[in-house]
Amino acid sequence: MLHNQKIVIIGASQGMGFATAQLLANQNNELIIASKTKEKIEKAAKEIGKNVVPKELDFTDELSVKKFFEEIDSFDHLVLIGAGVPAWGTFTQFESQALKNAFNTKFFGYYYSAKHAVPHLRKDGSILMVIGGAARKAIAGTSGVAAVNGAILAMGRTMAVELAPLRVNIVSPGLVDTPAYDWMNEEQKQTFFKQMGGKLPVGRIGKPDEIAHIIEAVLNNKYMTGSVIDIDGGGNL
Repeated sequence: MLHNQKIVIIGASQGMGFATAQLLANQNNELIIASKTKEKIEKAAKEIGKNVVPKELDFTDELSVKKFFEEIDSFDHLVLIGAGVPAWGTFTQFESQALKNAFNTKFFGYYYSAKHAVPHLRKDGSILMVIGGAARKAIAGTSGVAAVNGAILAMGRTMAVELAPLRVNIVSPGLVDTPAYDWMNEEQKQTFFKQMGGKLPVGRIGKPDEIAHIIEAVLNNKYMTGSVIDIDGGGNL
């Protein structure tokens, strides 16, 4: 169990980020949670209720990111969980600008955050980046999504060598029941989850708290670096 650590989570207002913040706060860690929307991150902090400080942050703005970490000063772990604005569609379908936007709203957000966090991270700490499963398996219609998340994966593994002894790891979830799918009504969403989950060896999609427990375990494991952890119900098989 991870405890008595100072942890920054960017992308913690809902879904997997919120579940991770809730788990770690309940283990008596000191949490700084950040999101682009002030109202959402403050609501998340209120629901968690203890050991958490909410911060508004647009991690696509490098100067804001730099200032954010300067104000925090030293800490133990950085967790990056961001969806960005994905470029959905096959390789010939999505527009070039959509791919640029996807990189700007996720890859560069991760890059800026990790870059400006490093001077403030304790050397026995870690950086953990959450990517999408499209980077781990060829899925039609996800070329742009795979490109962005694959870039983060490649960068992260090299960071583990360059930043040692600071640890850098990647967690790659599959389909998880989060508010990212709330654009569908409840009936549509449950039908979609049942259909997609039925194709997996475990027979269902994931839950945010299942991802949170993996993140906690990776942060706590001081022998793990440069690792890519798939937690996808067997979807990568």
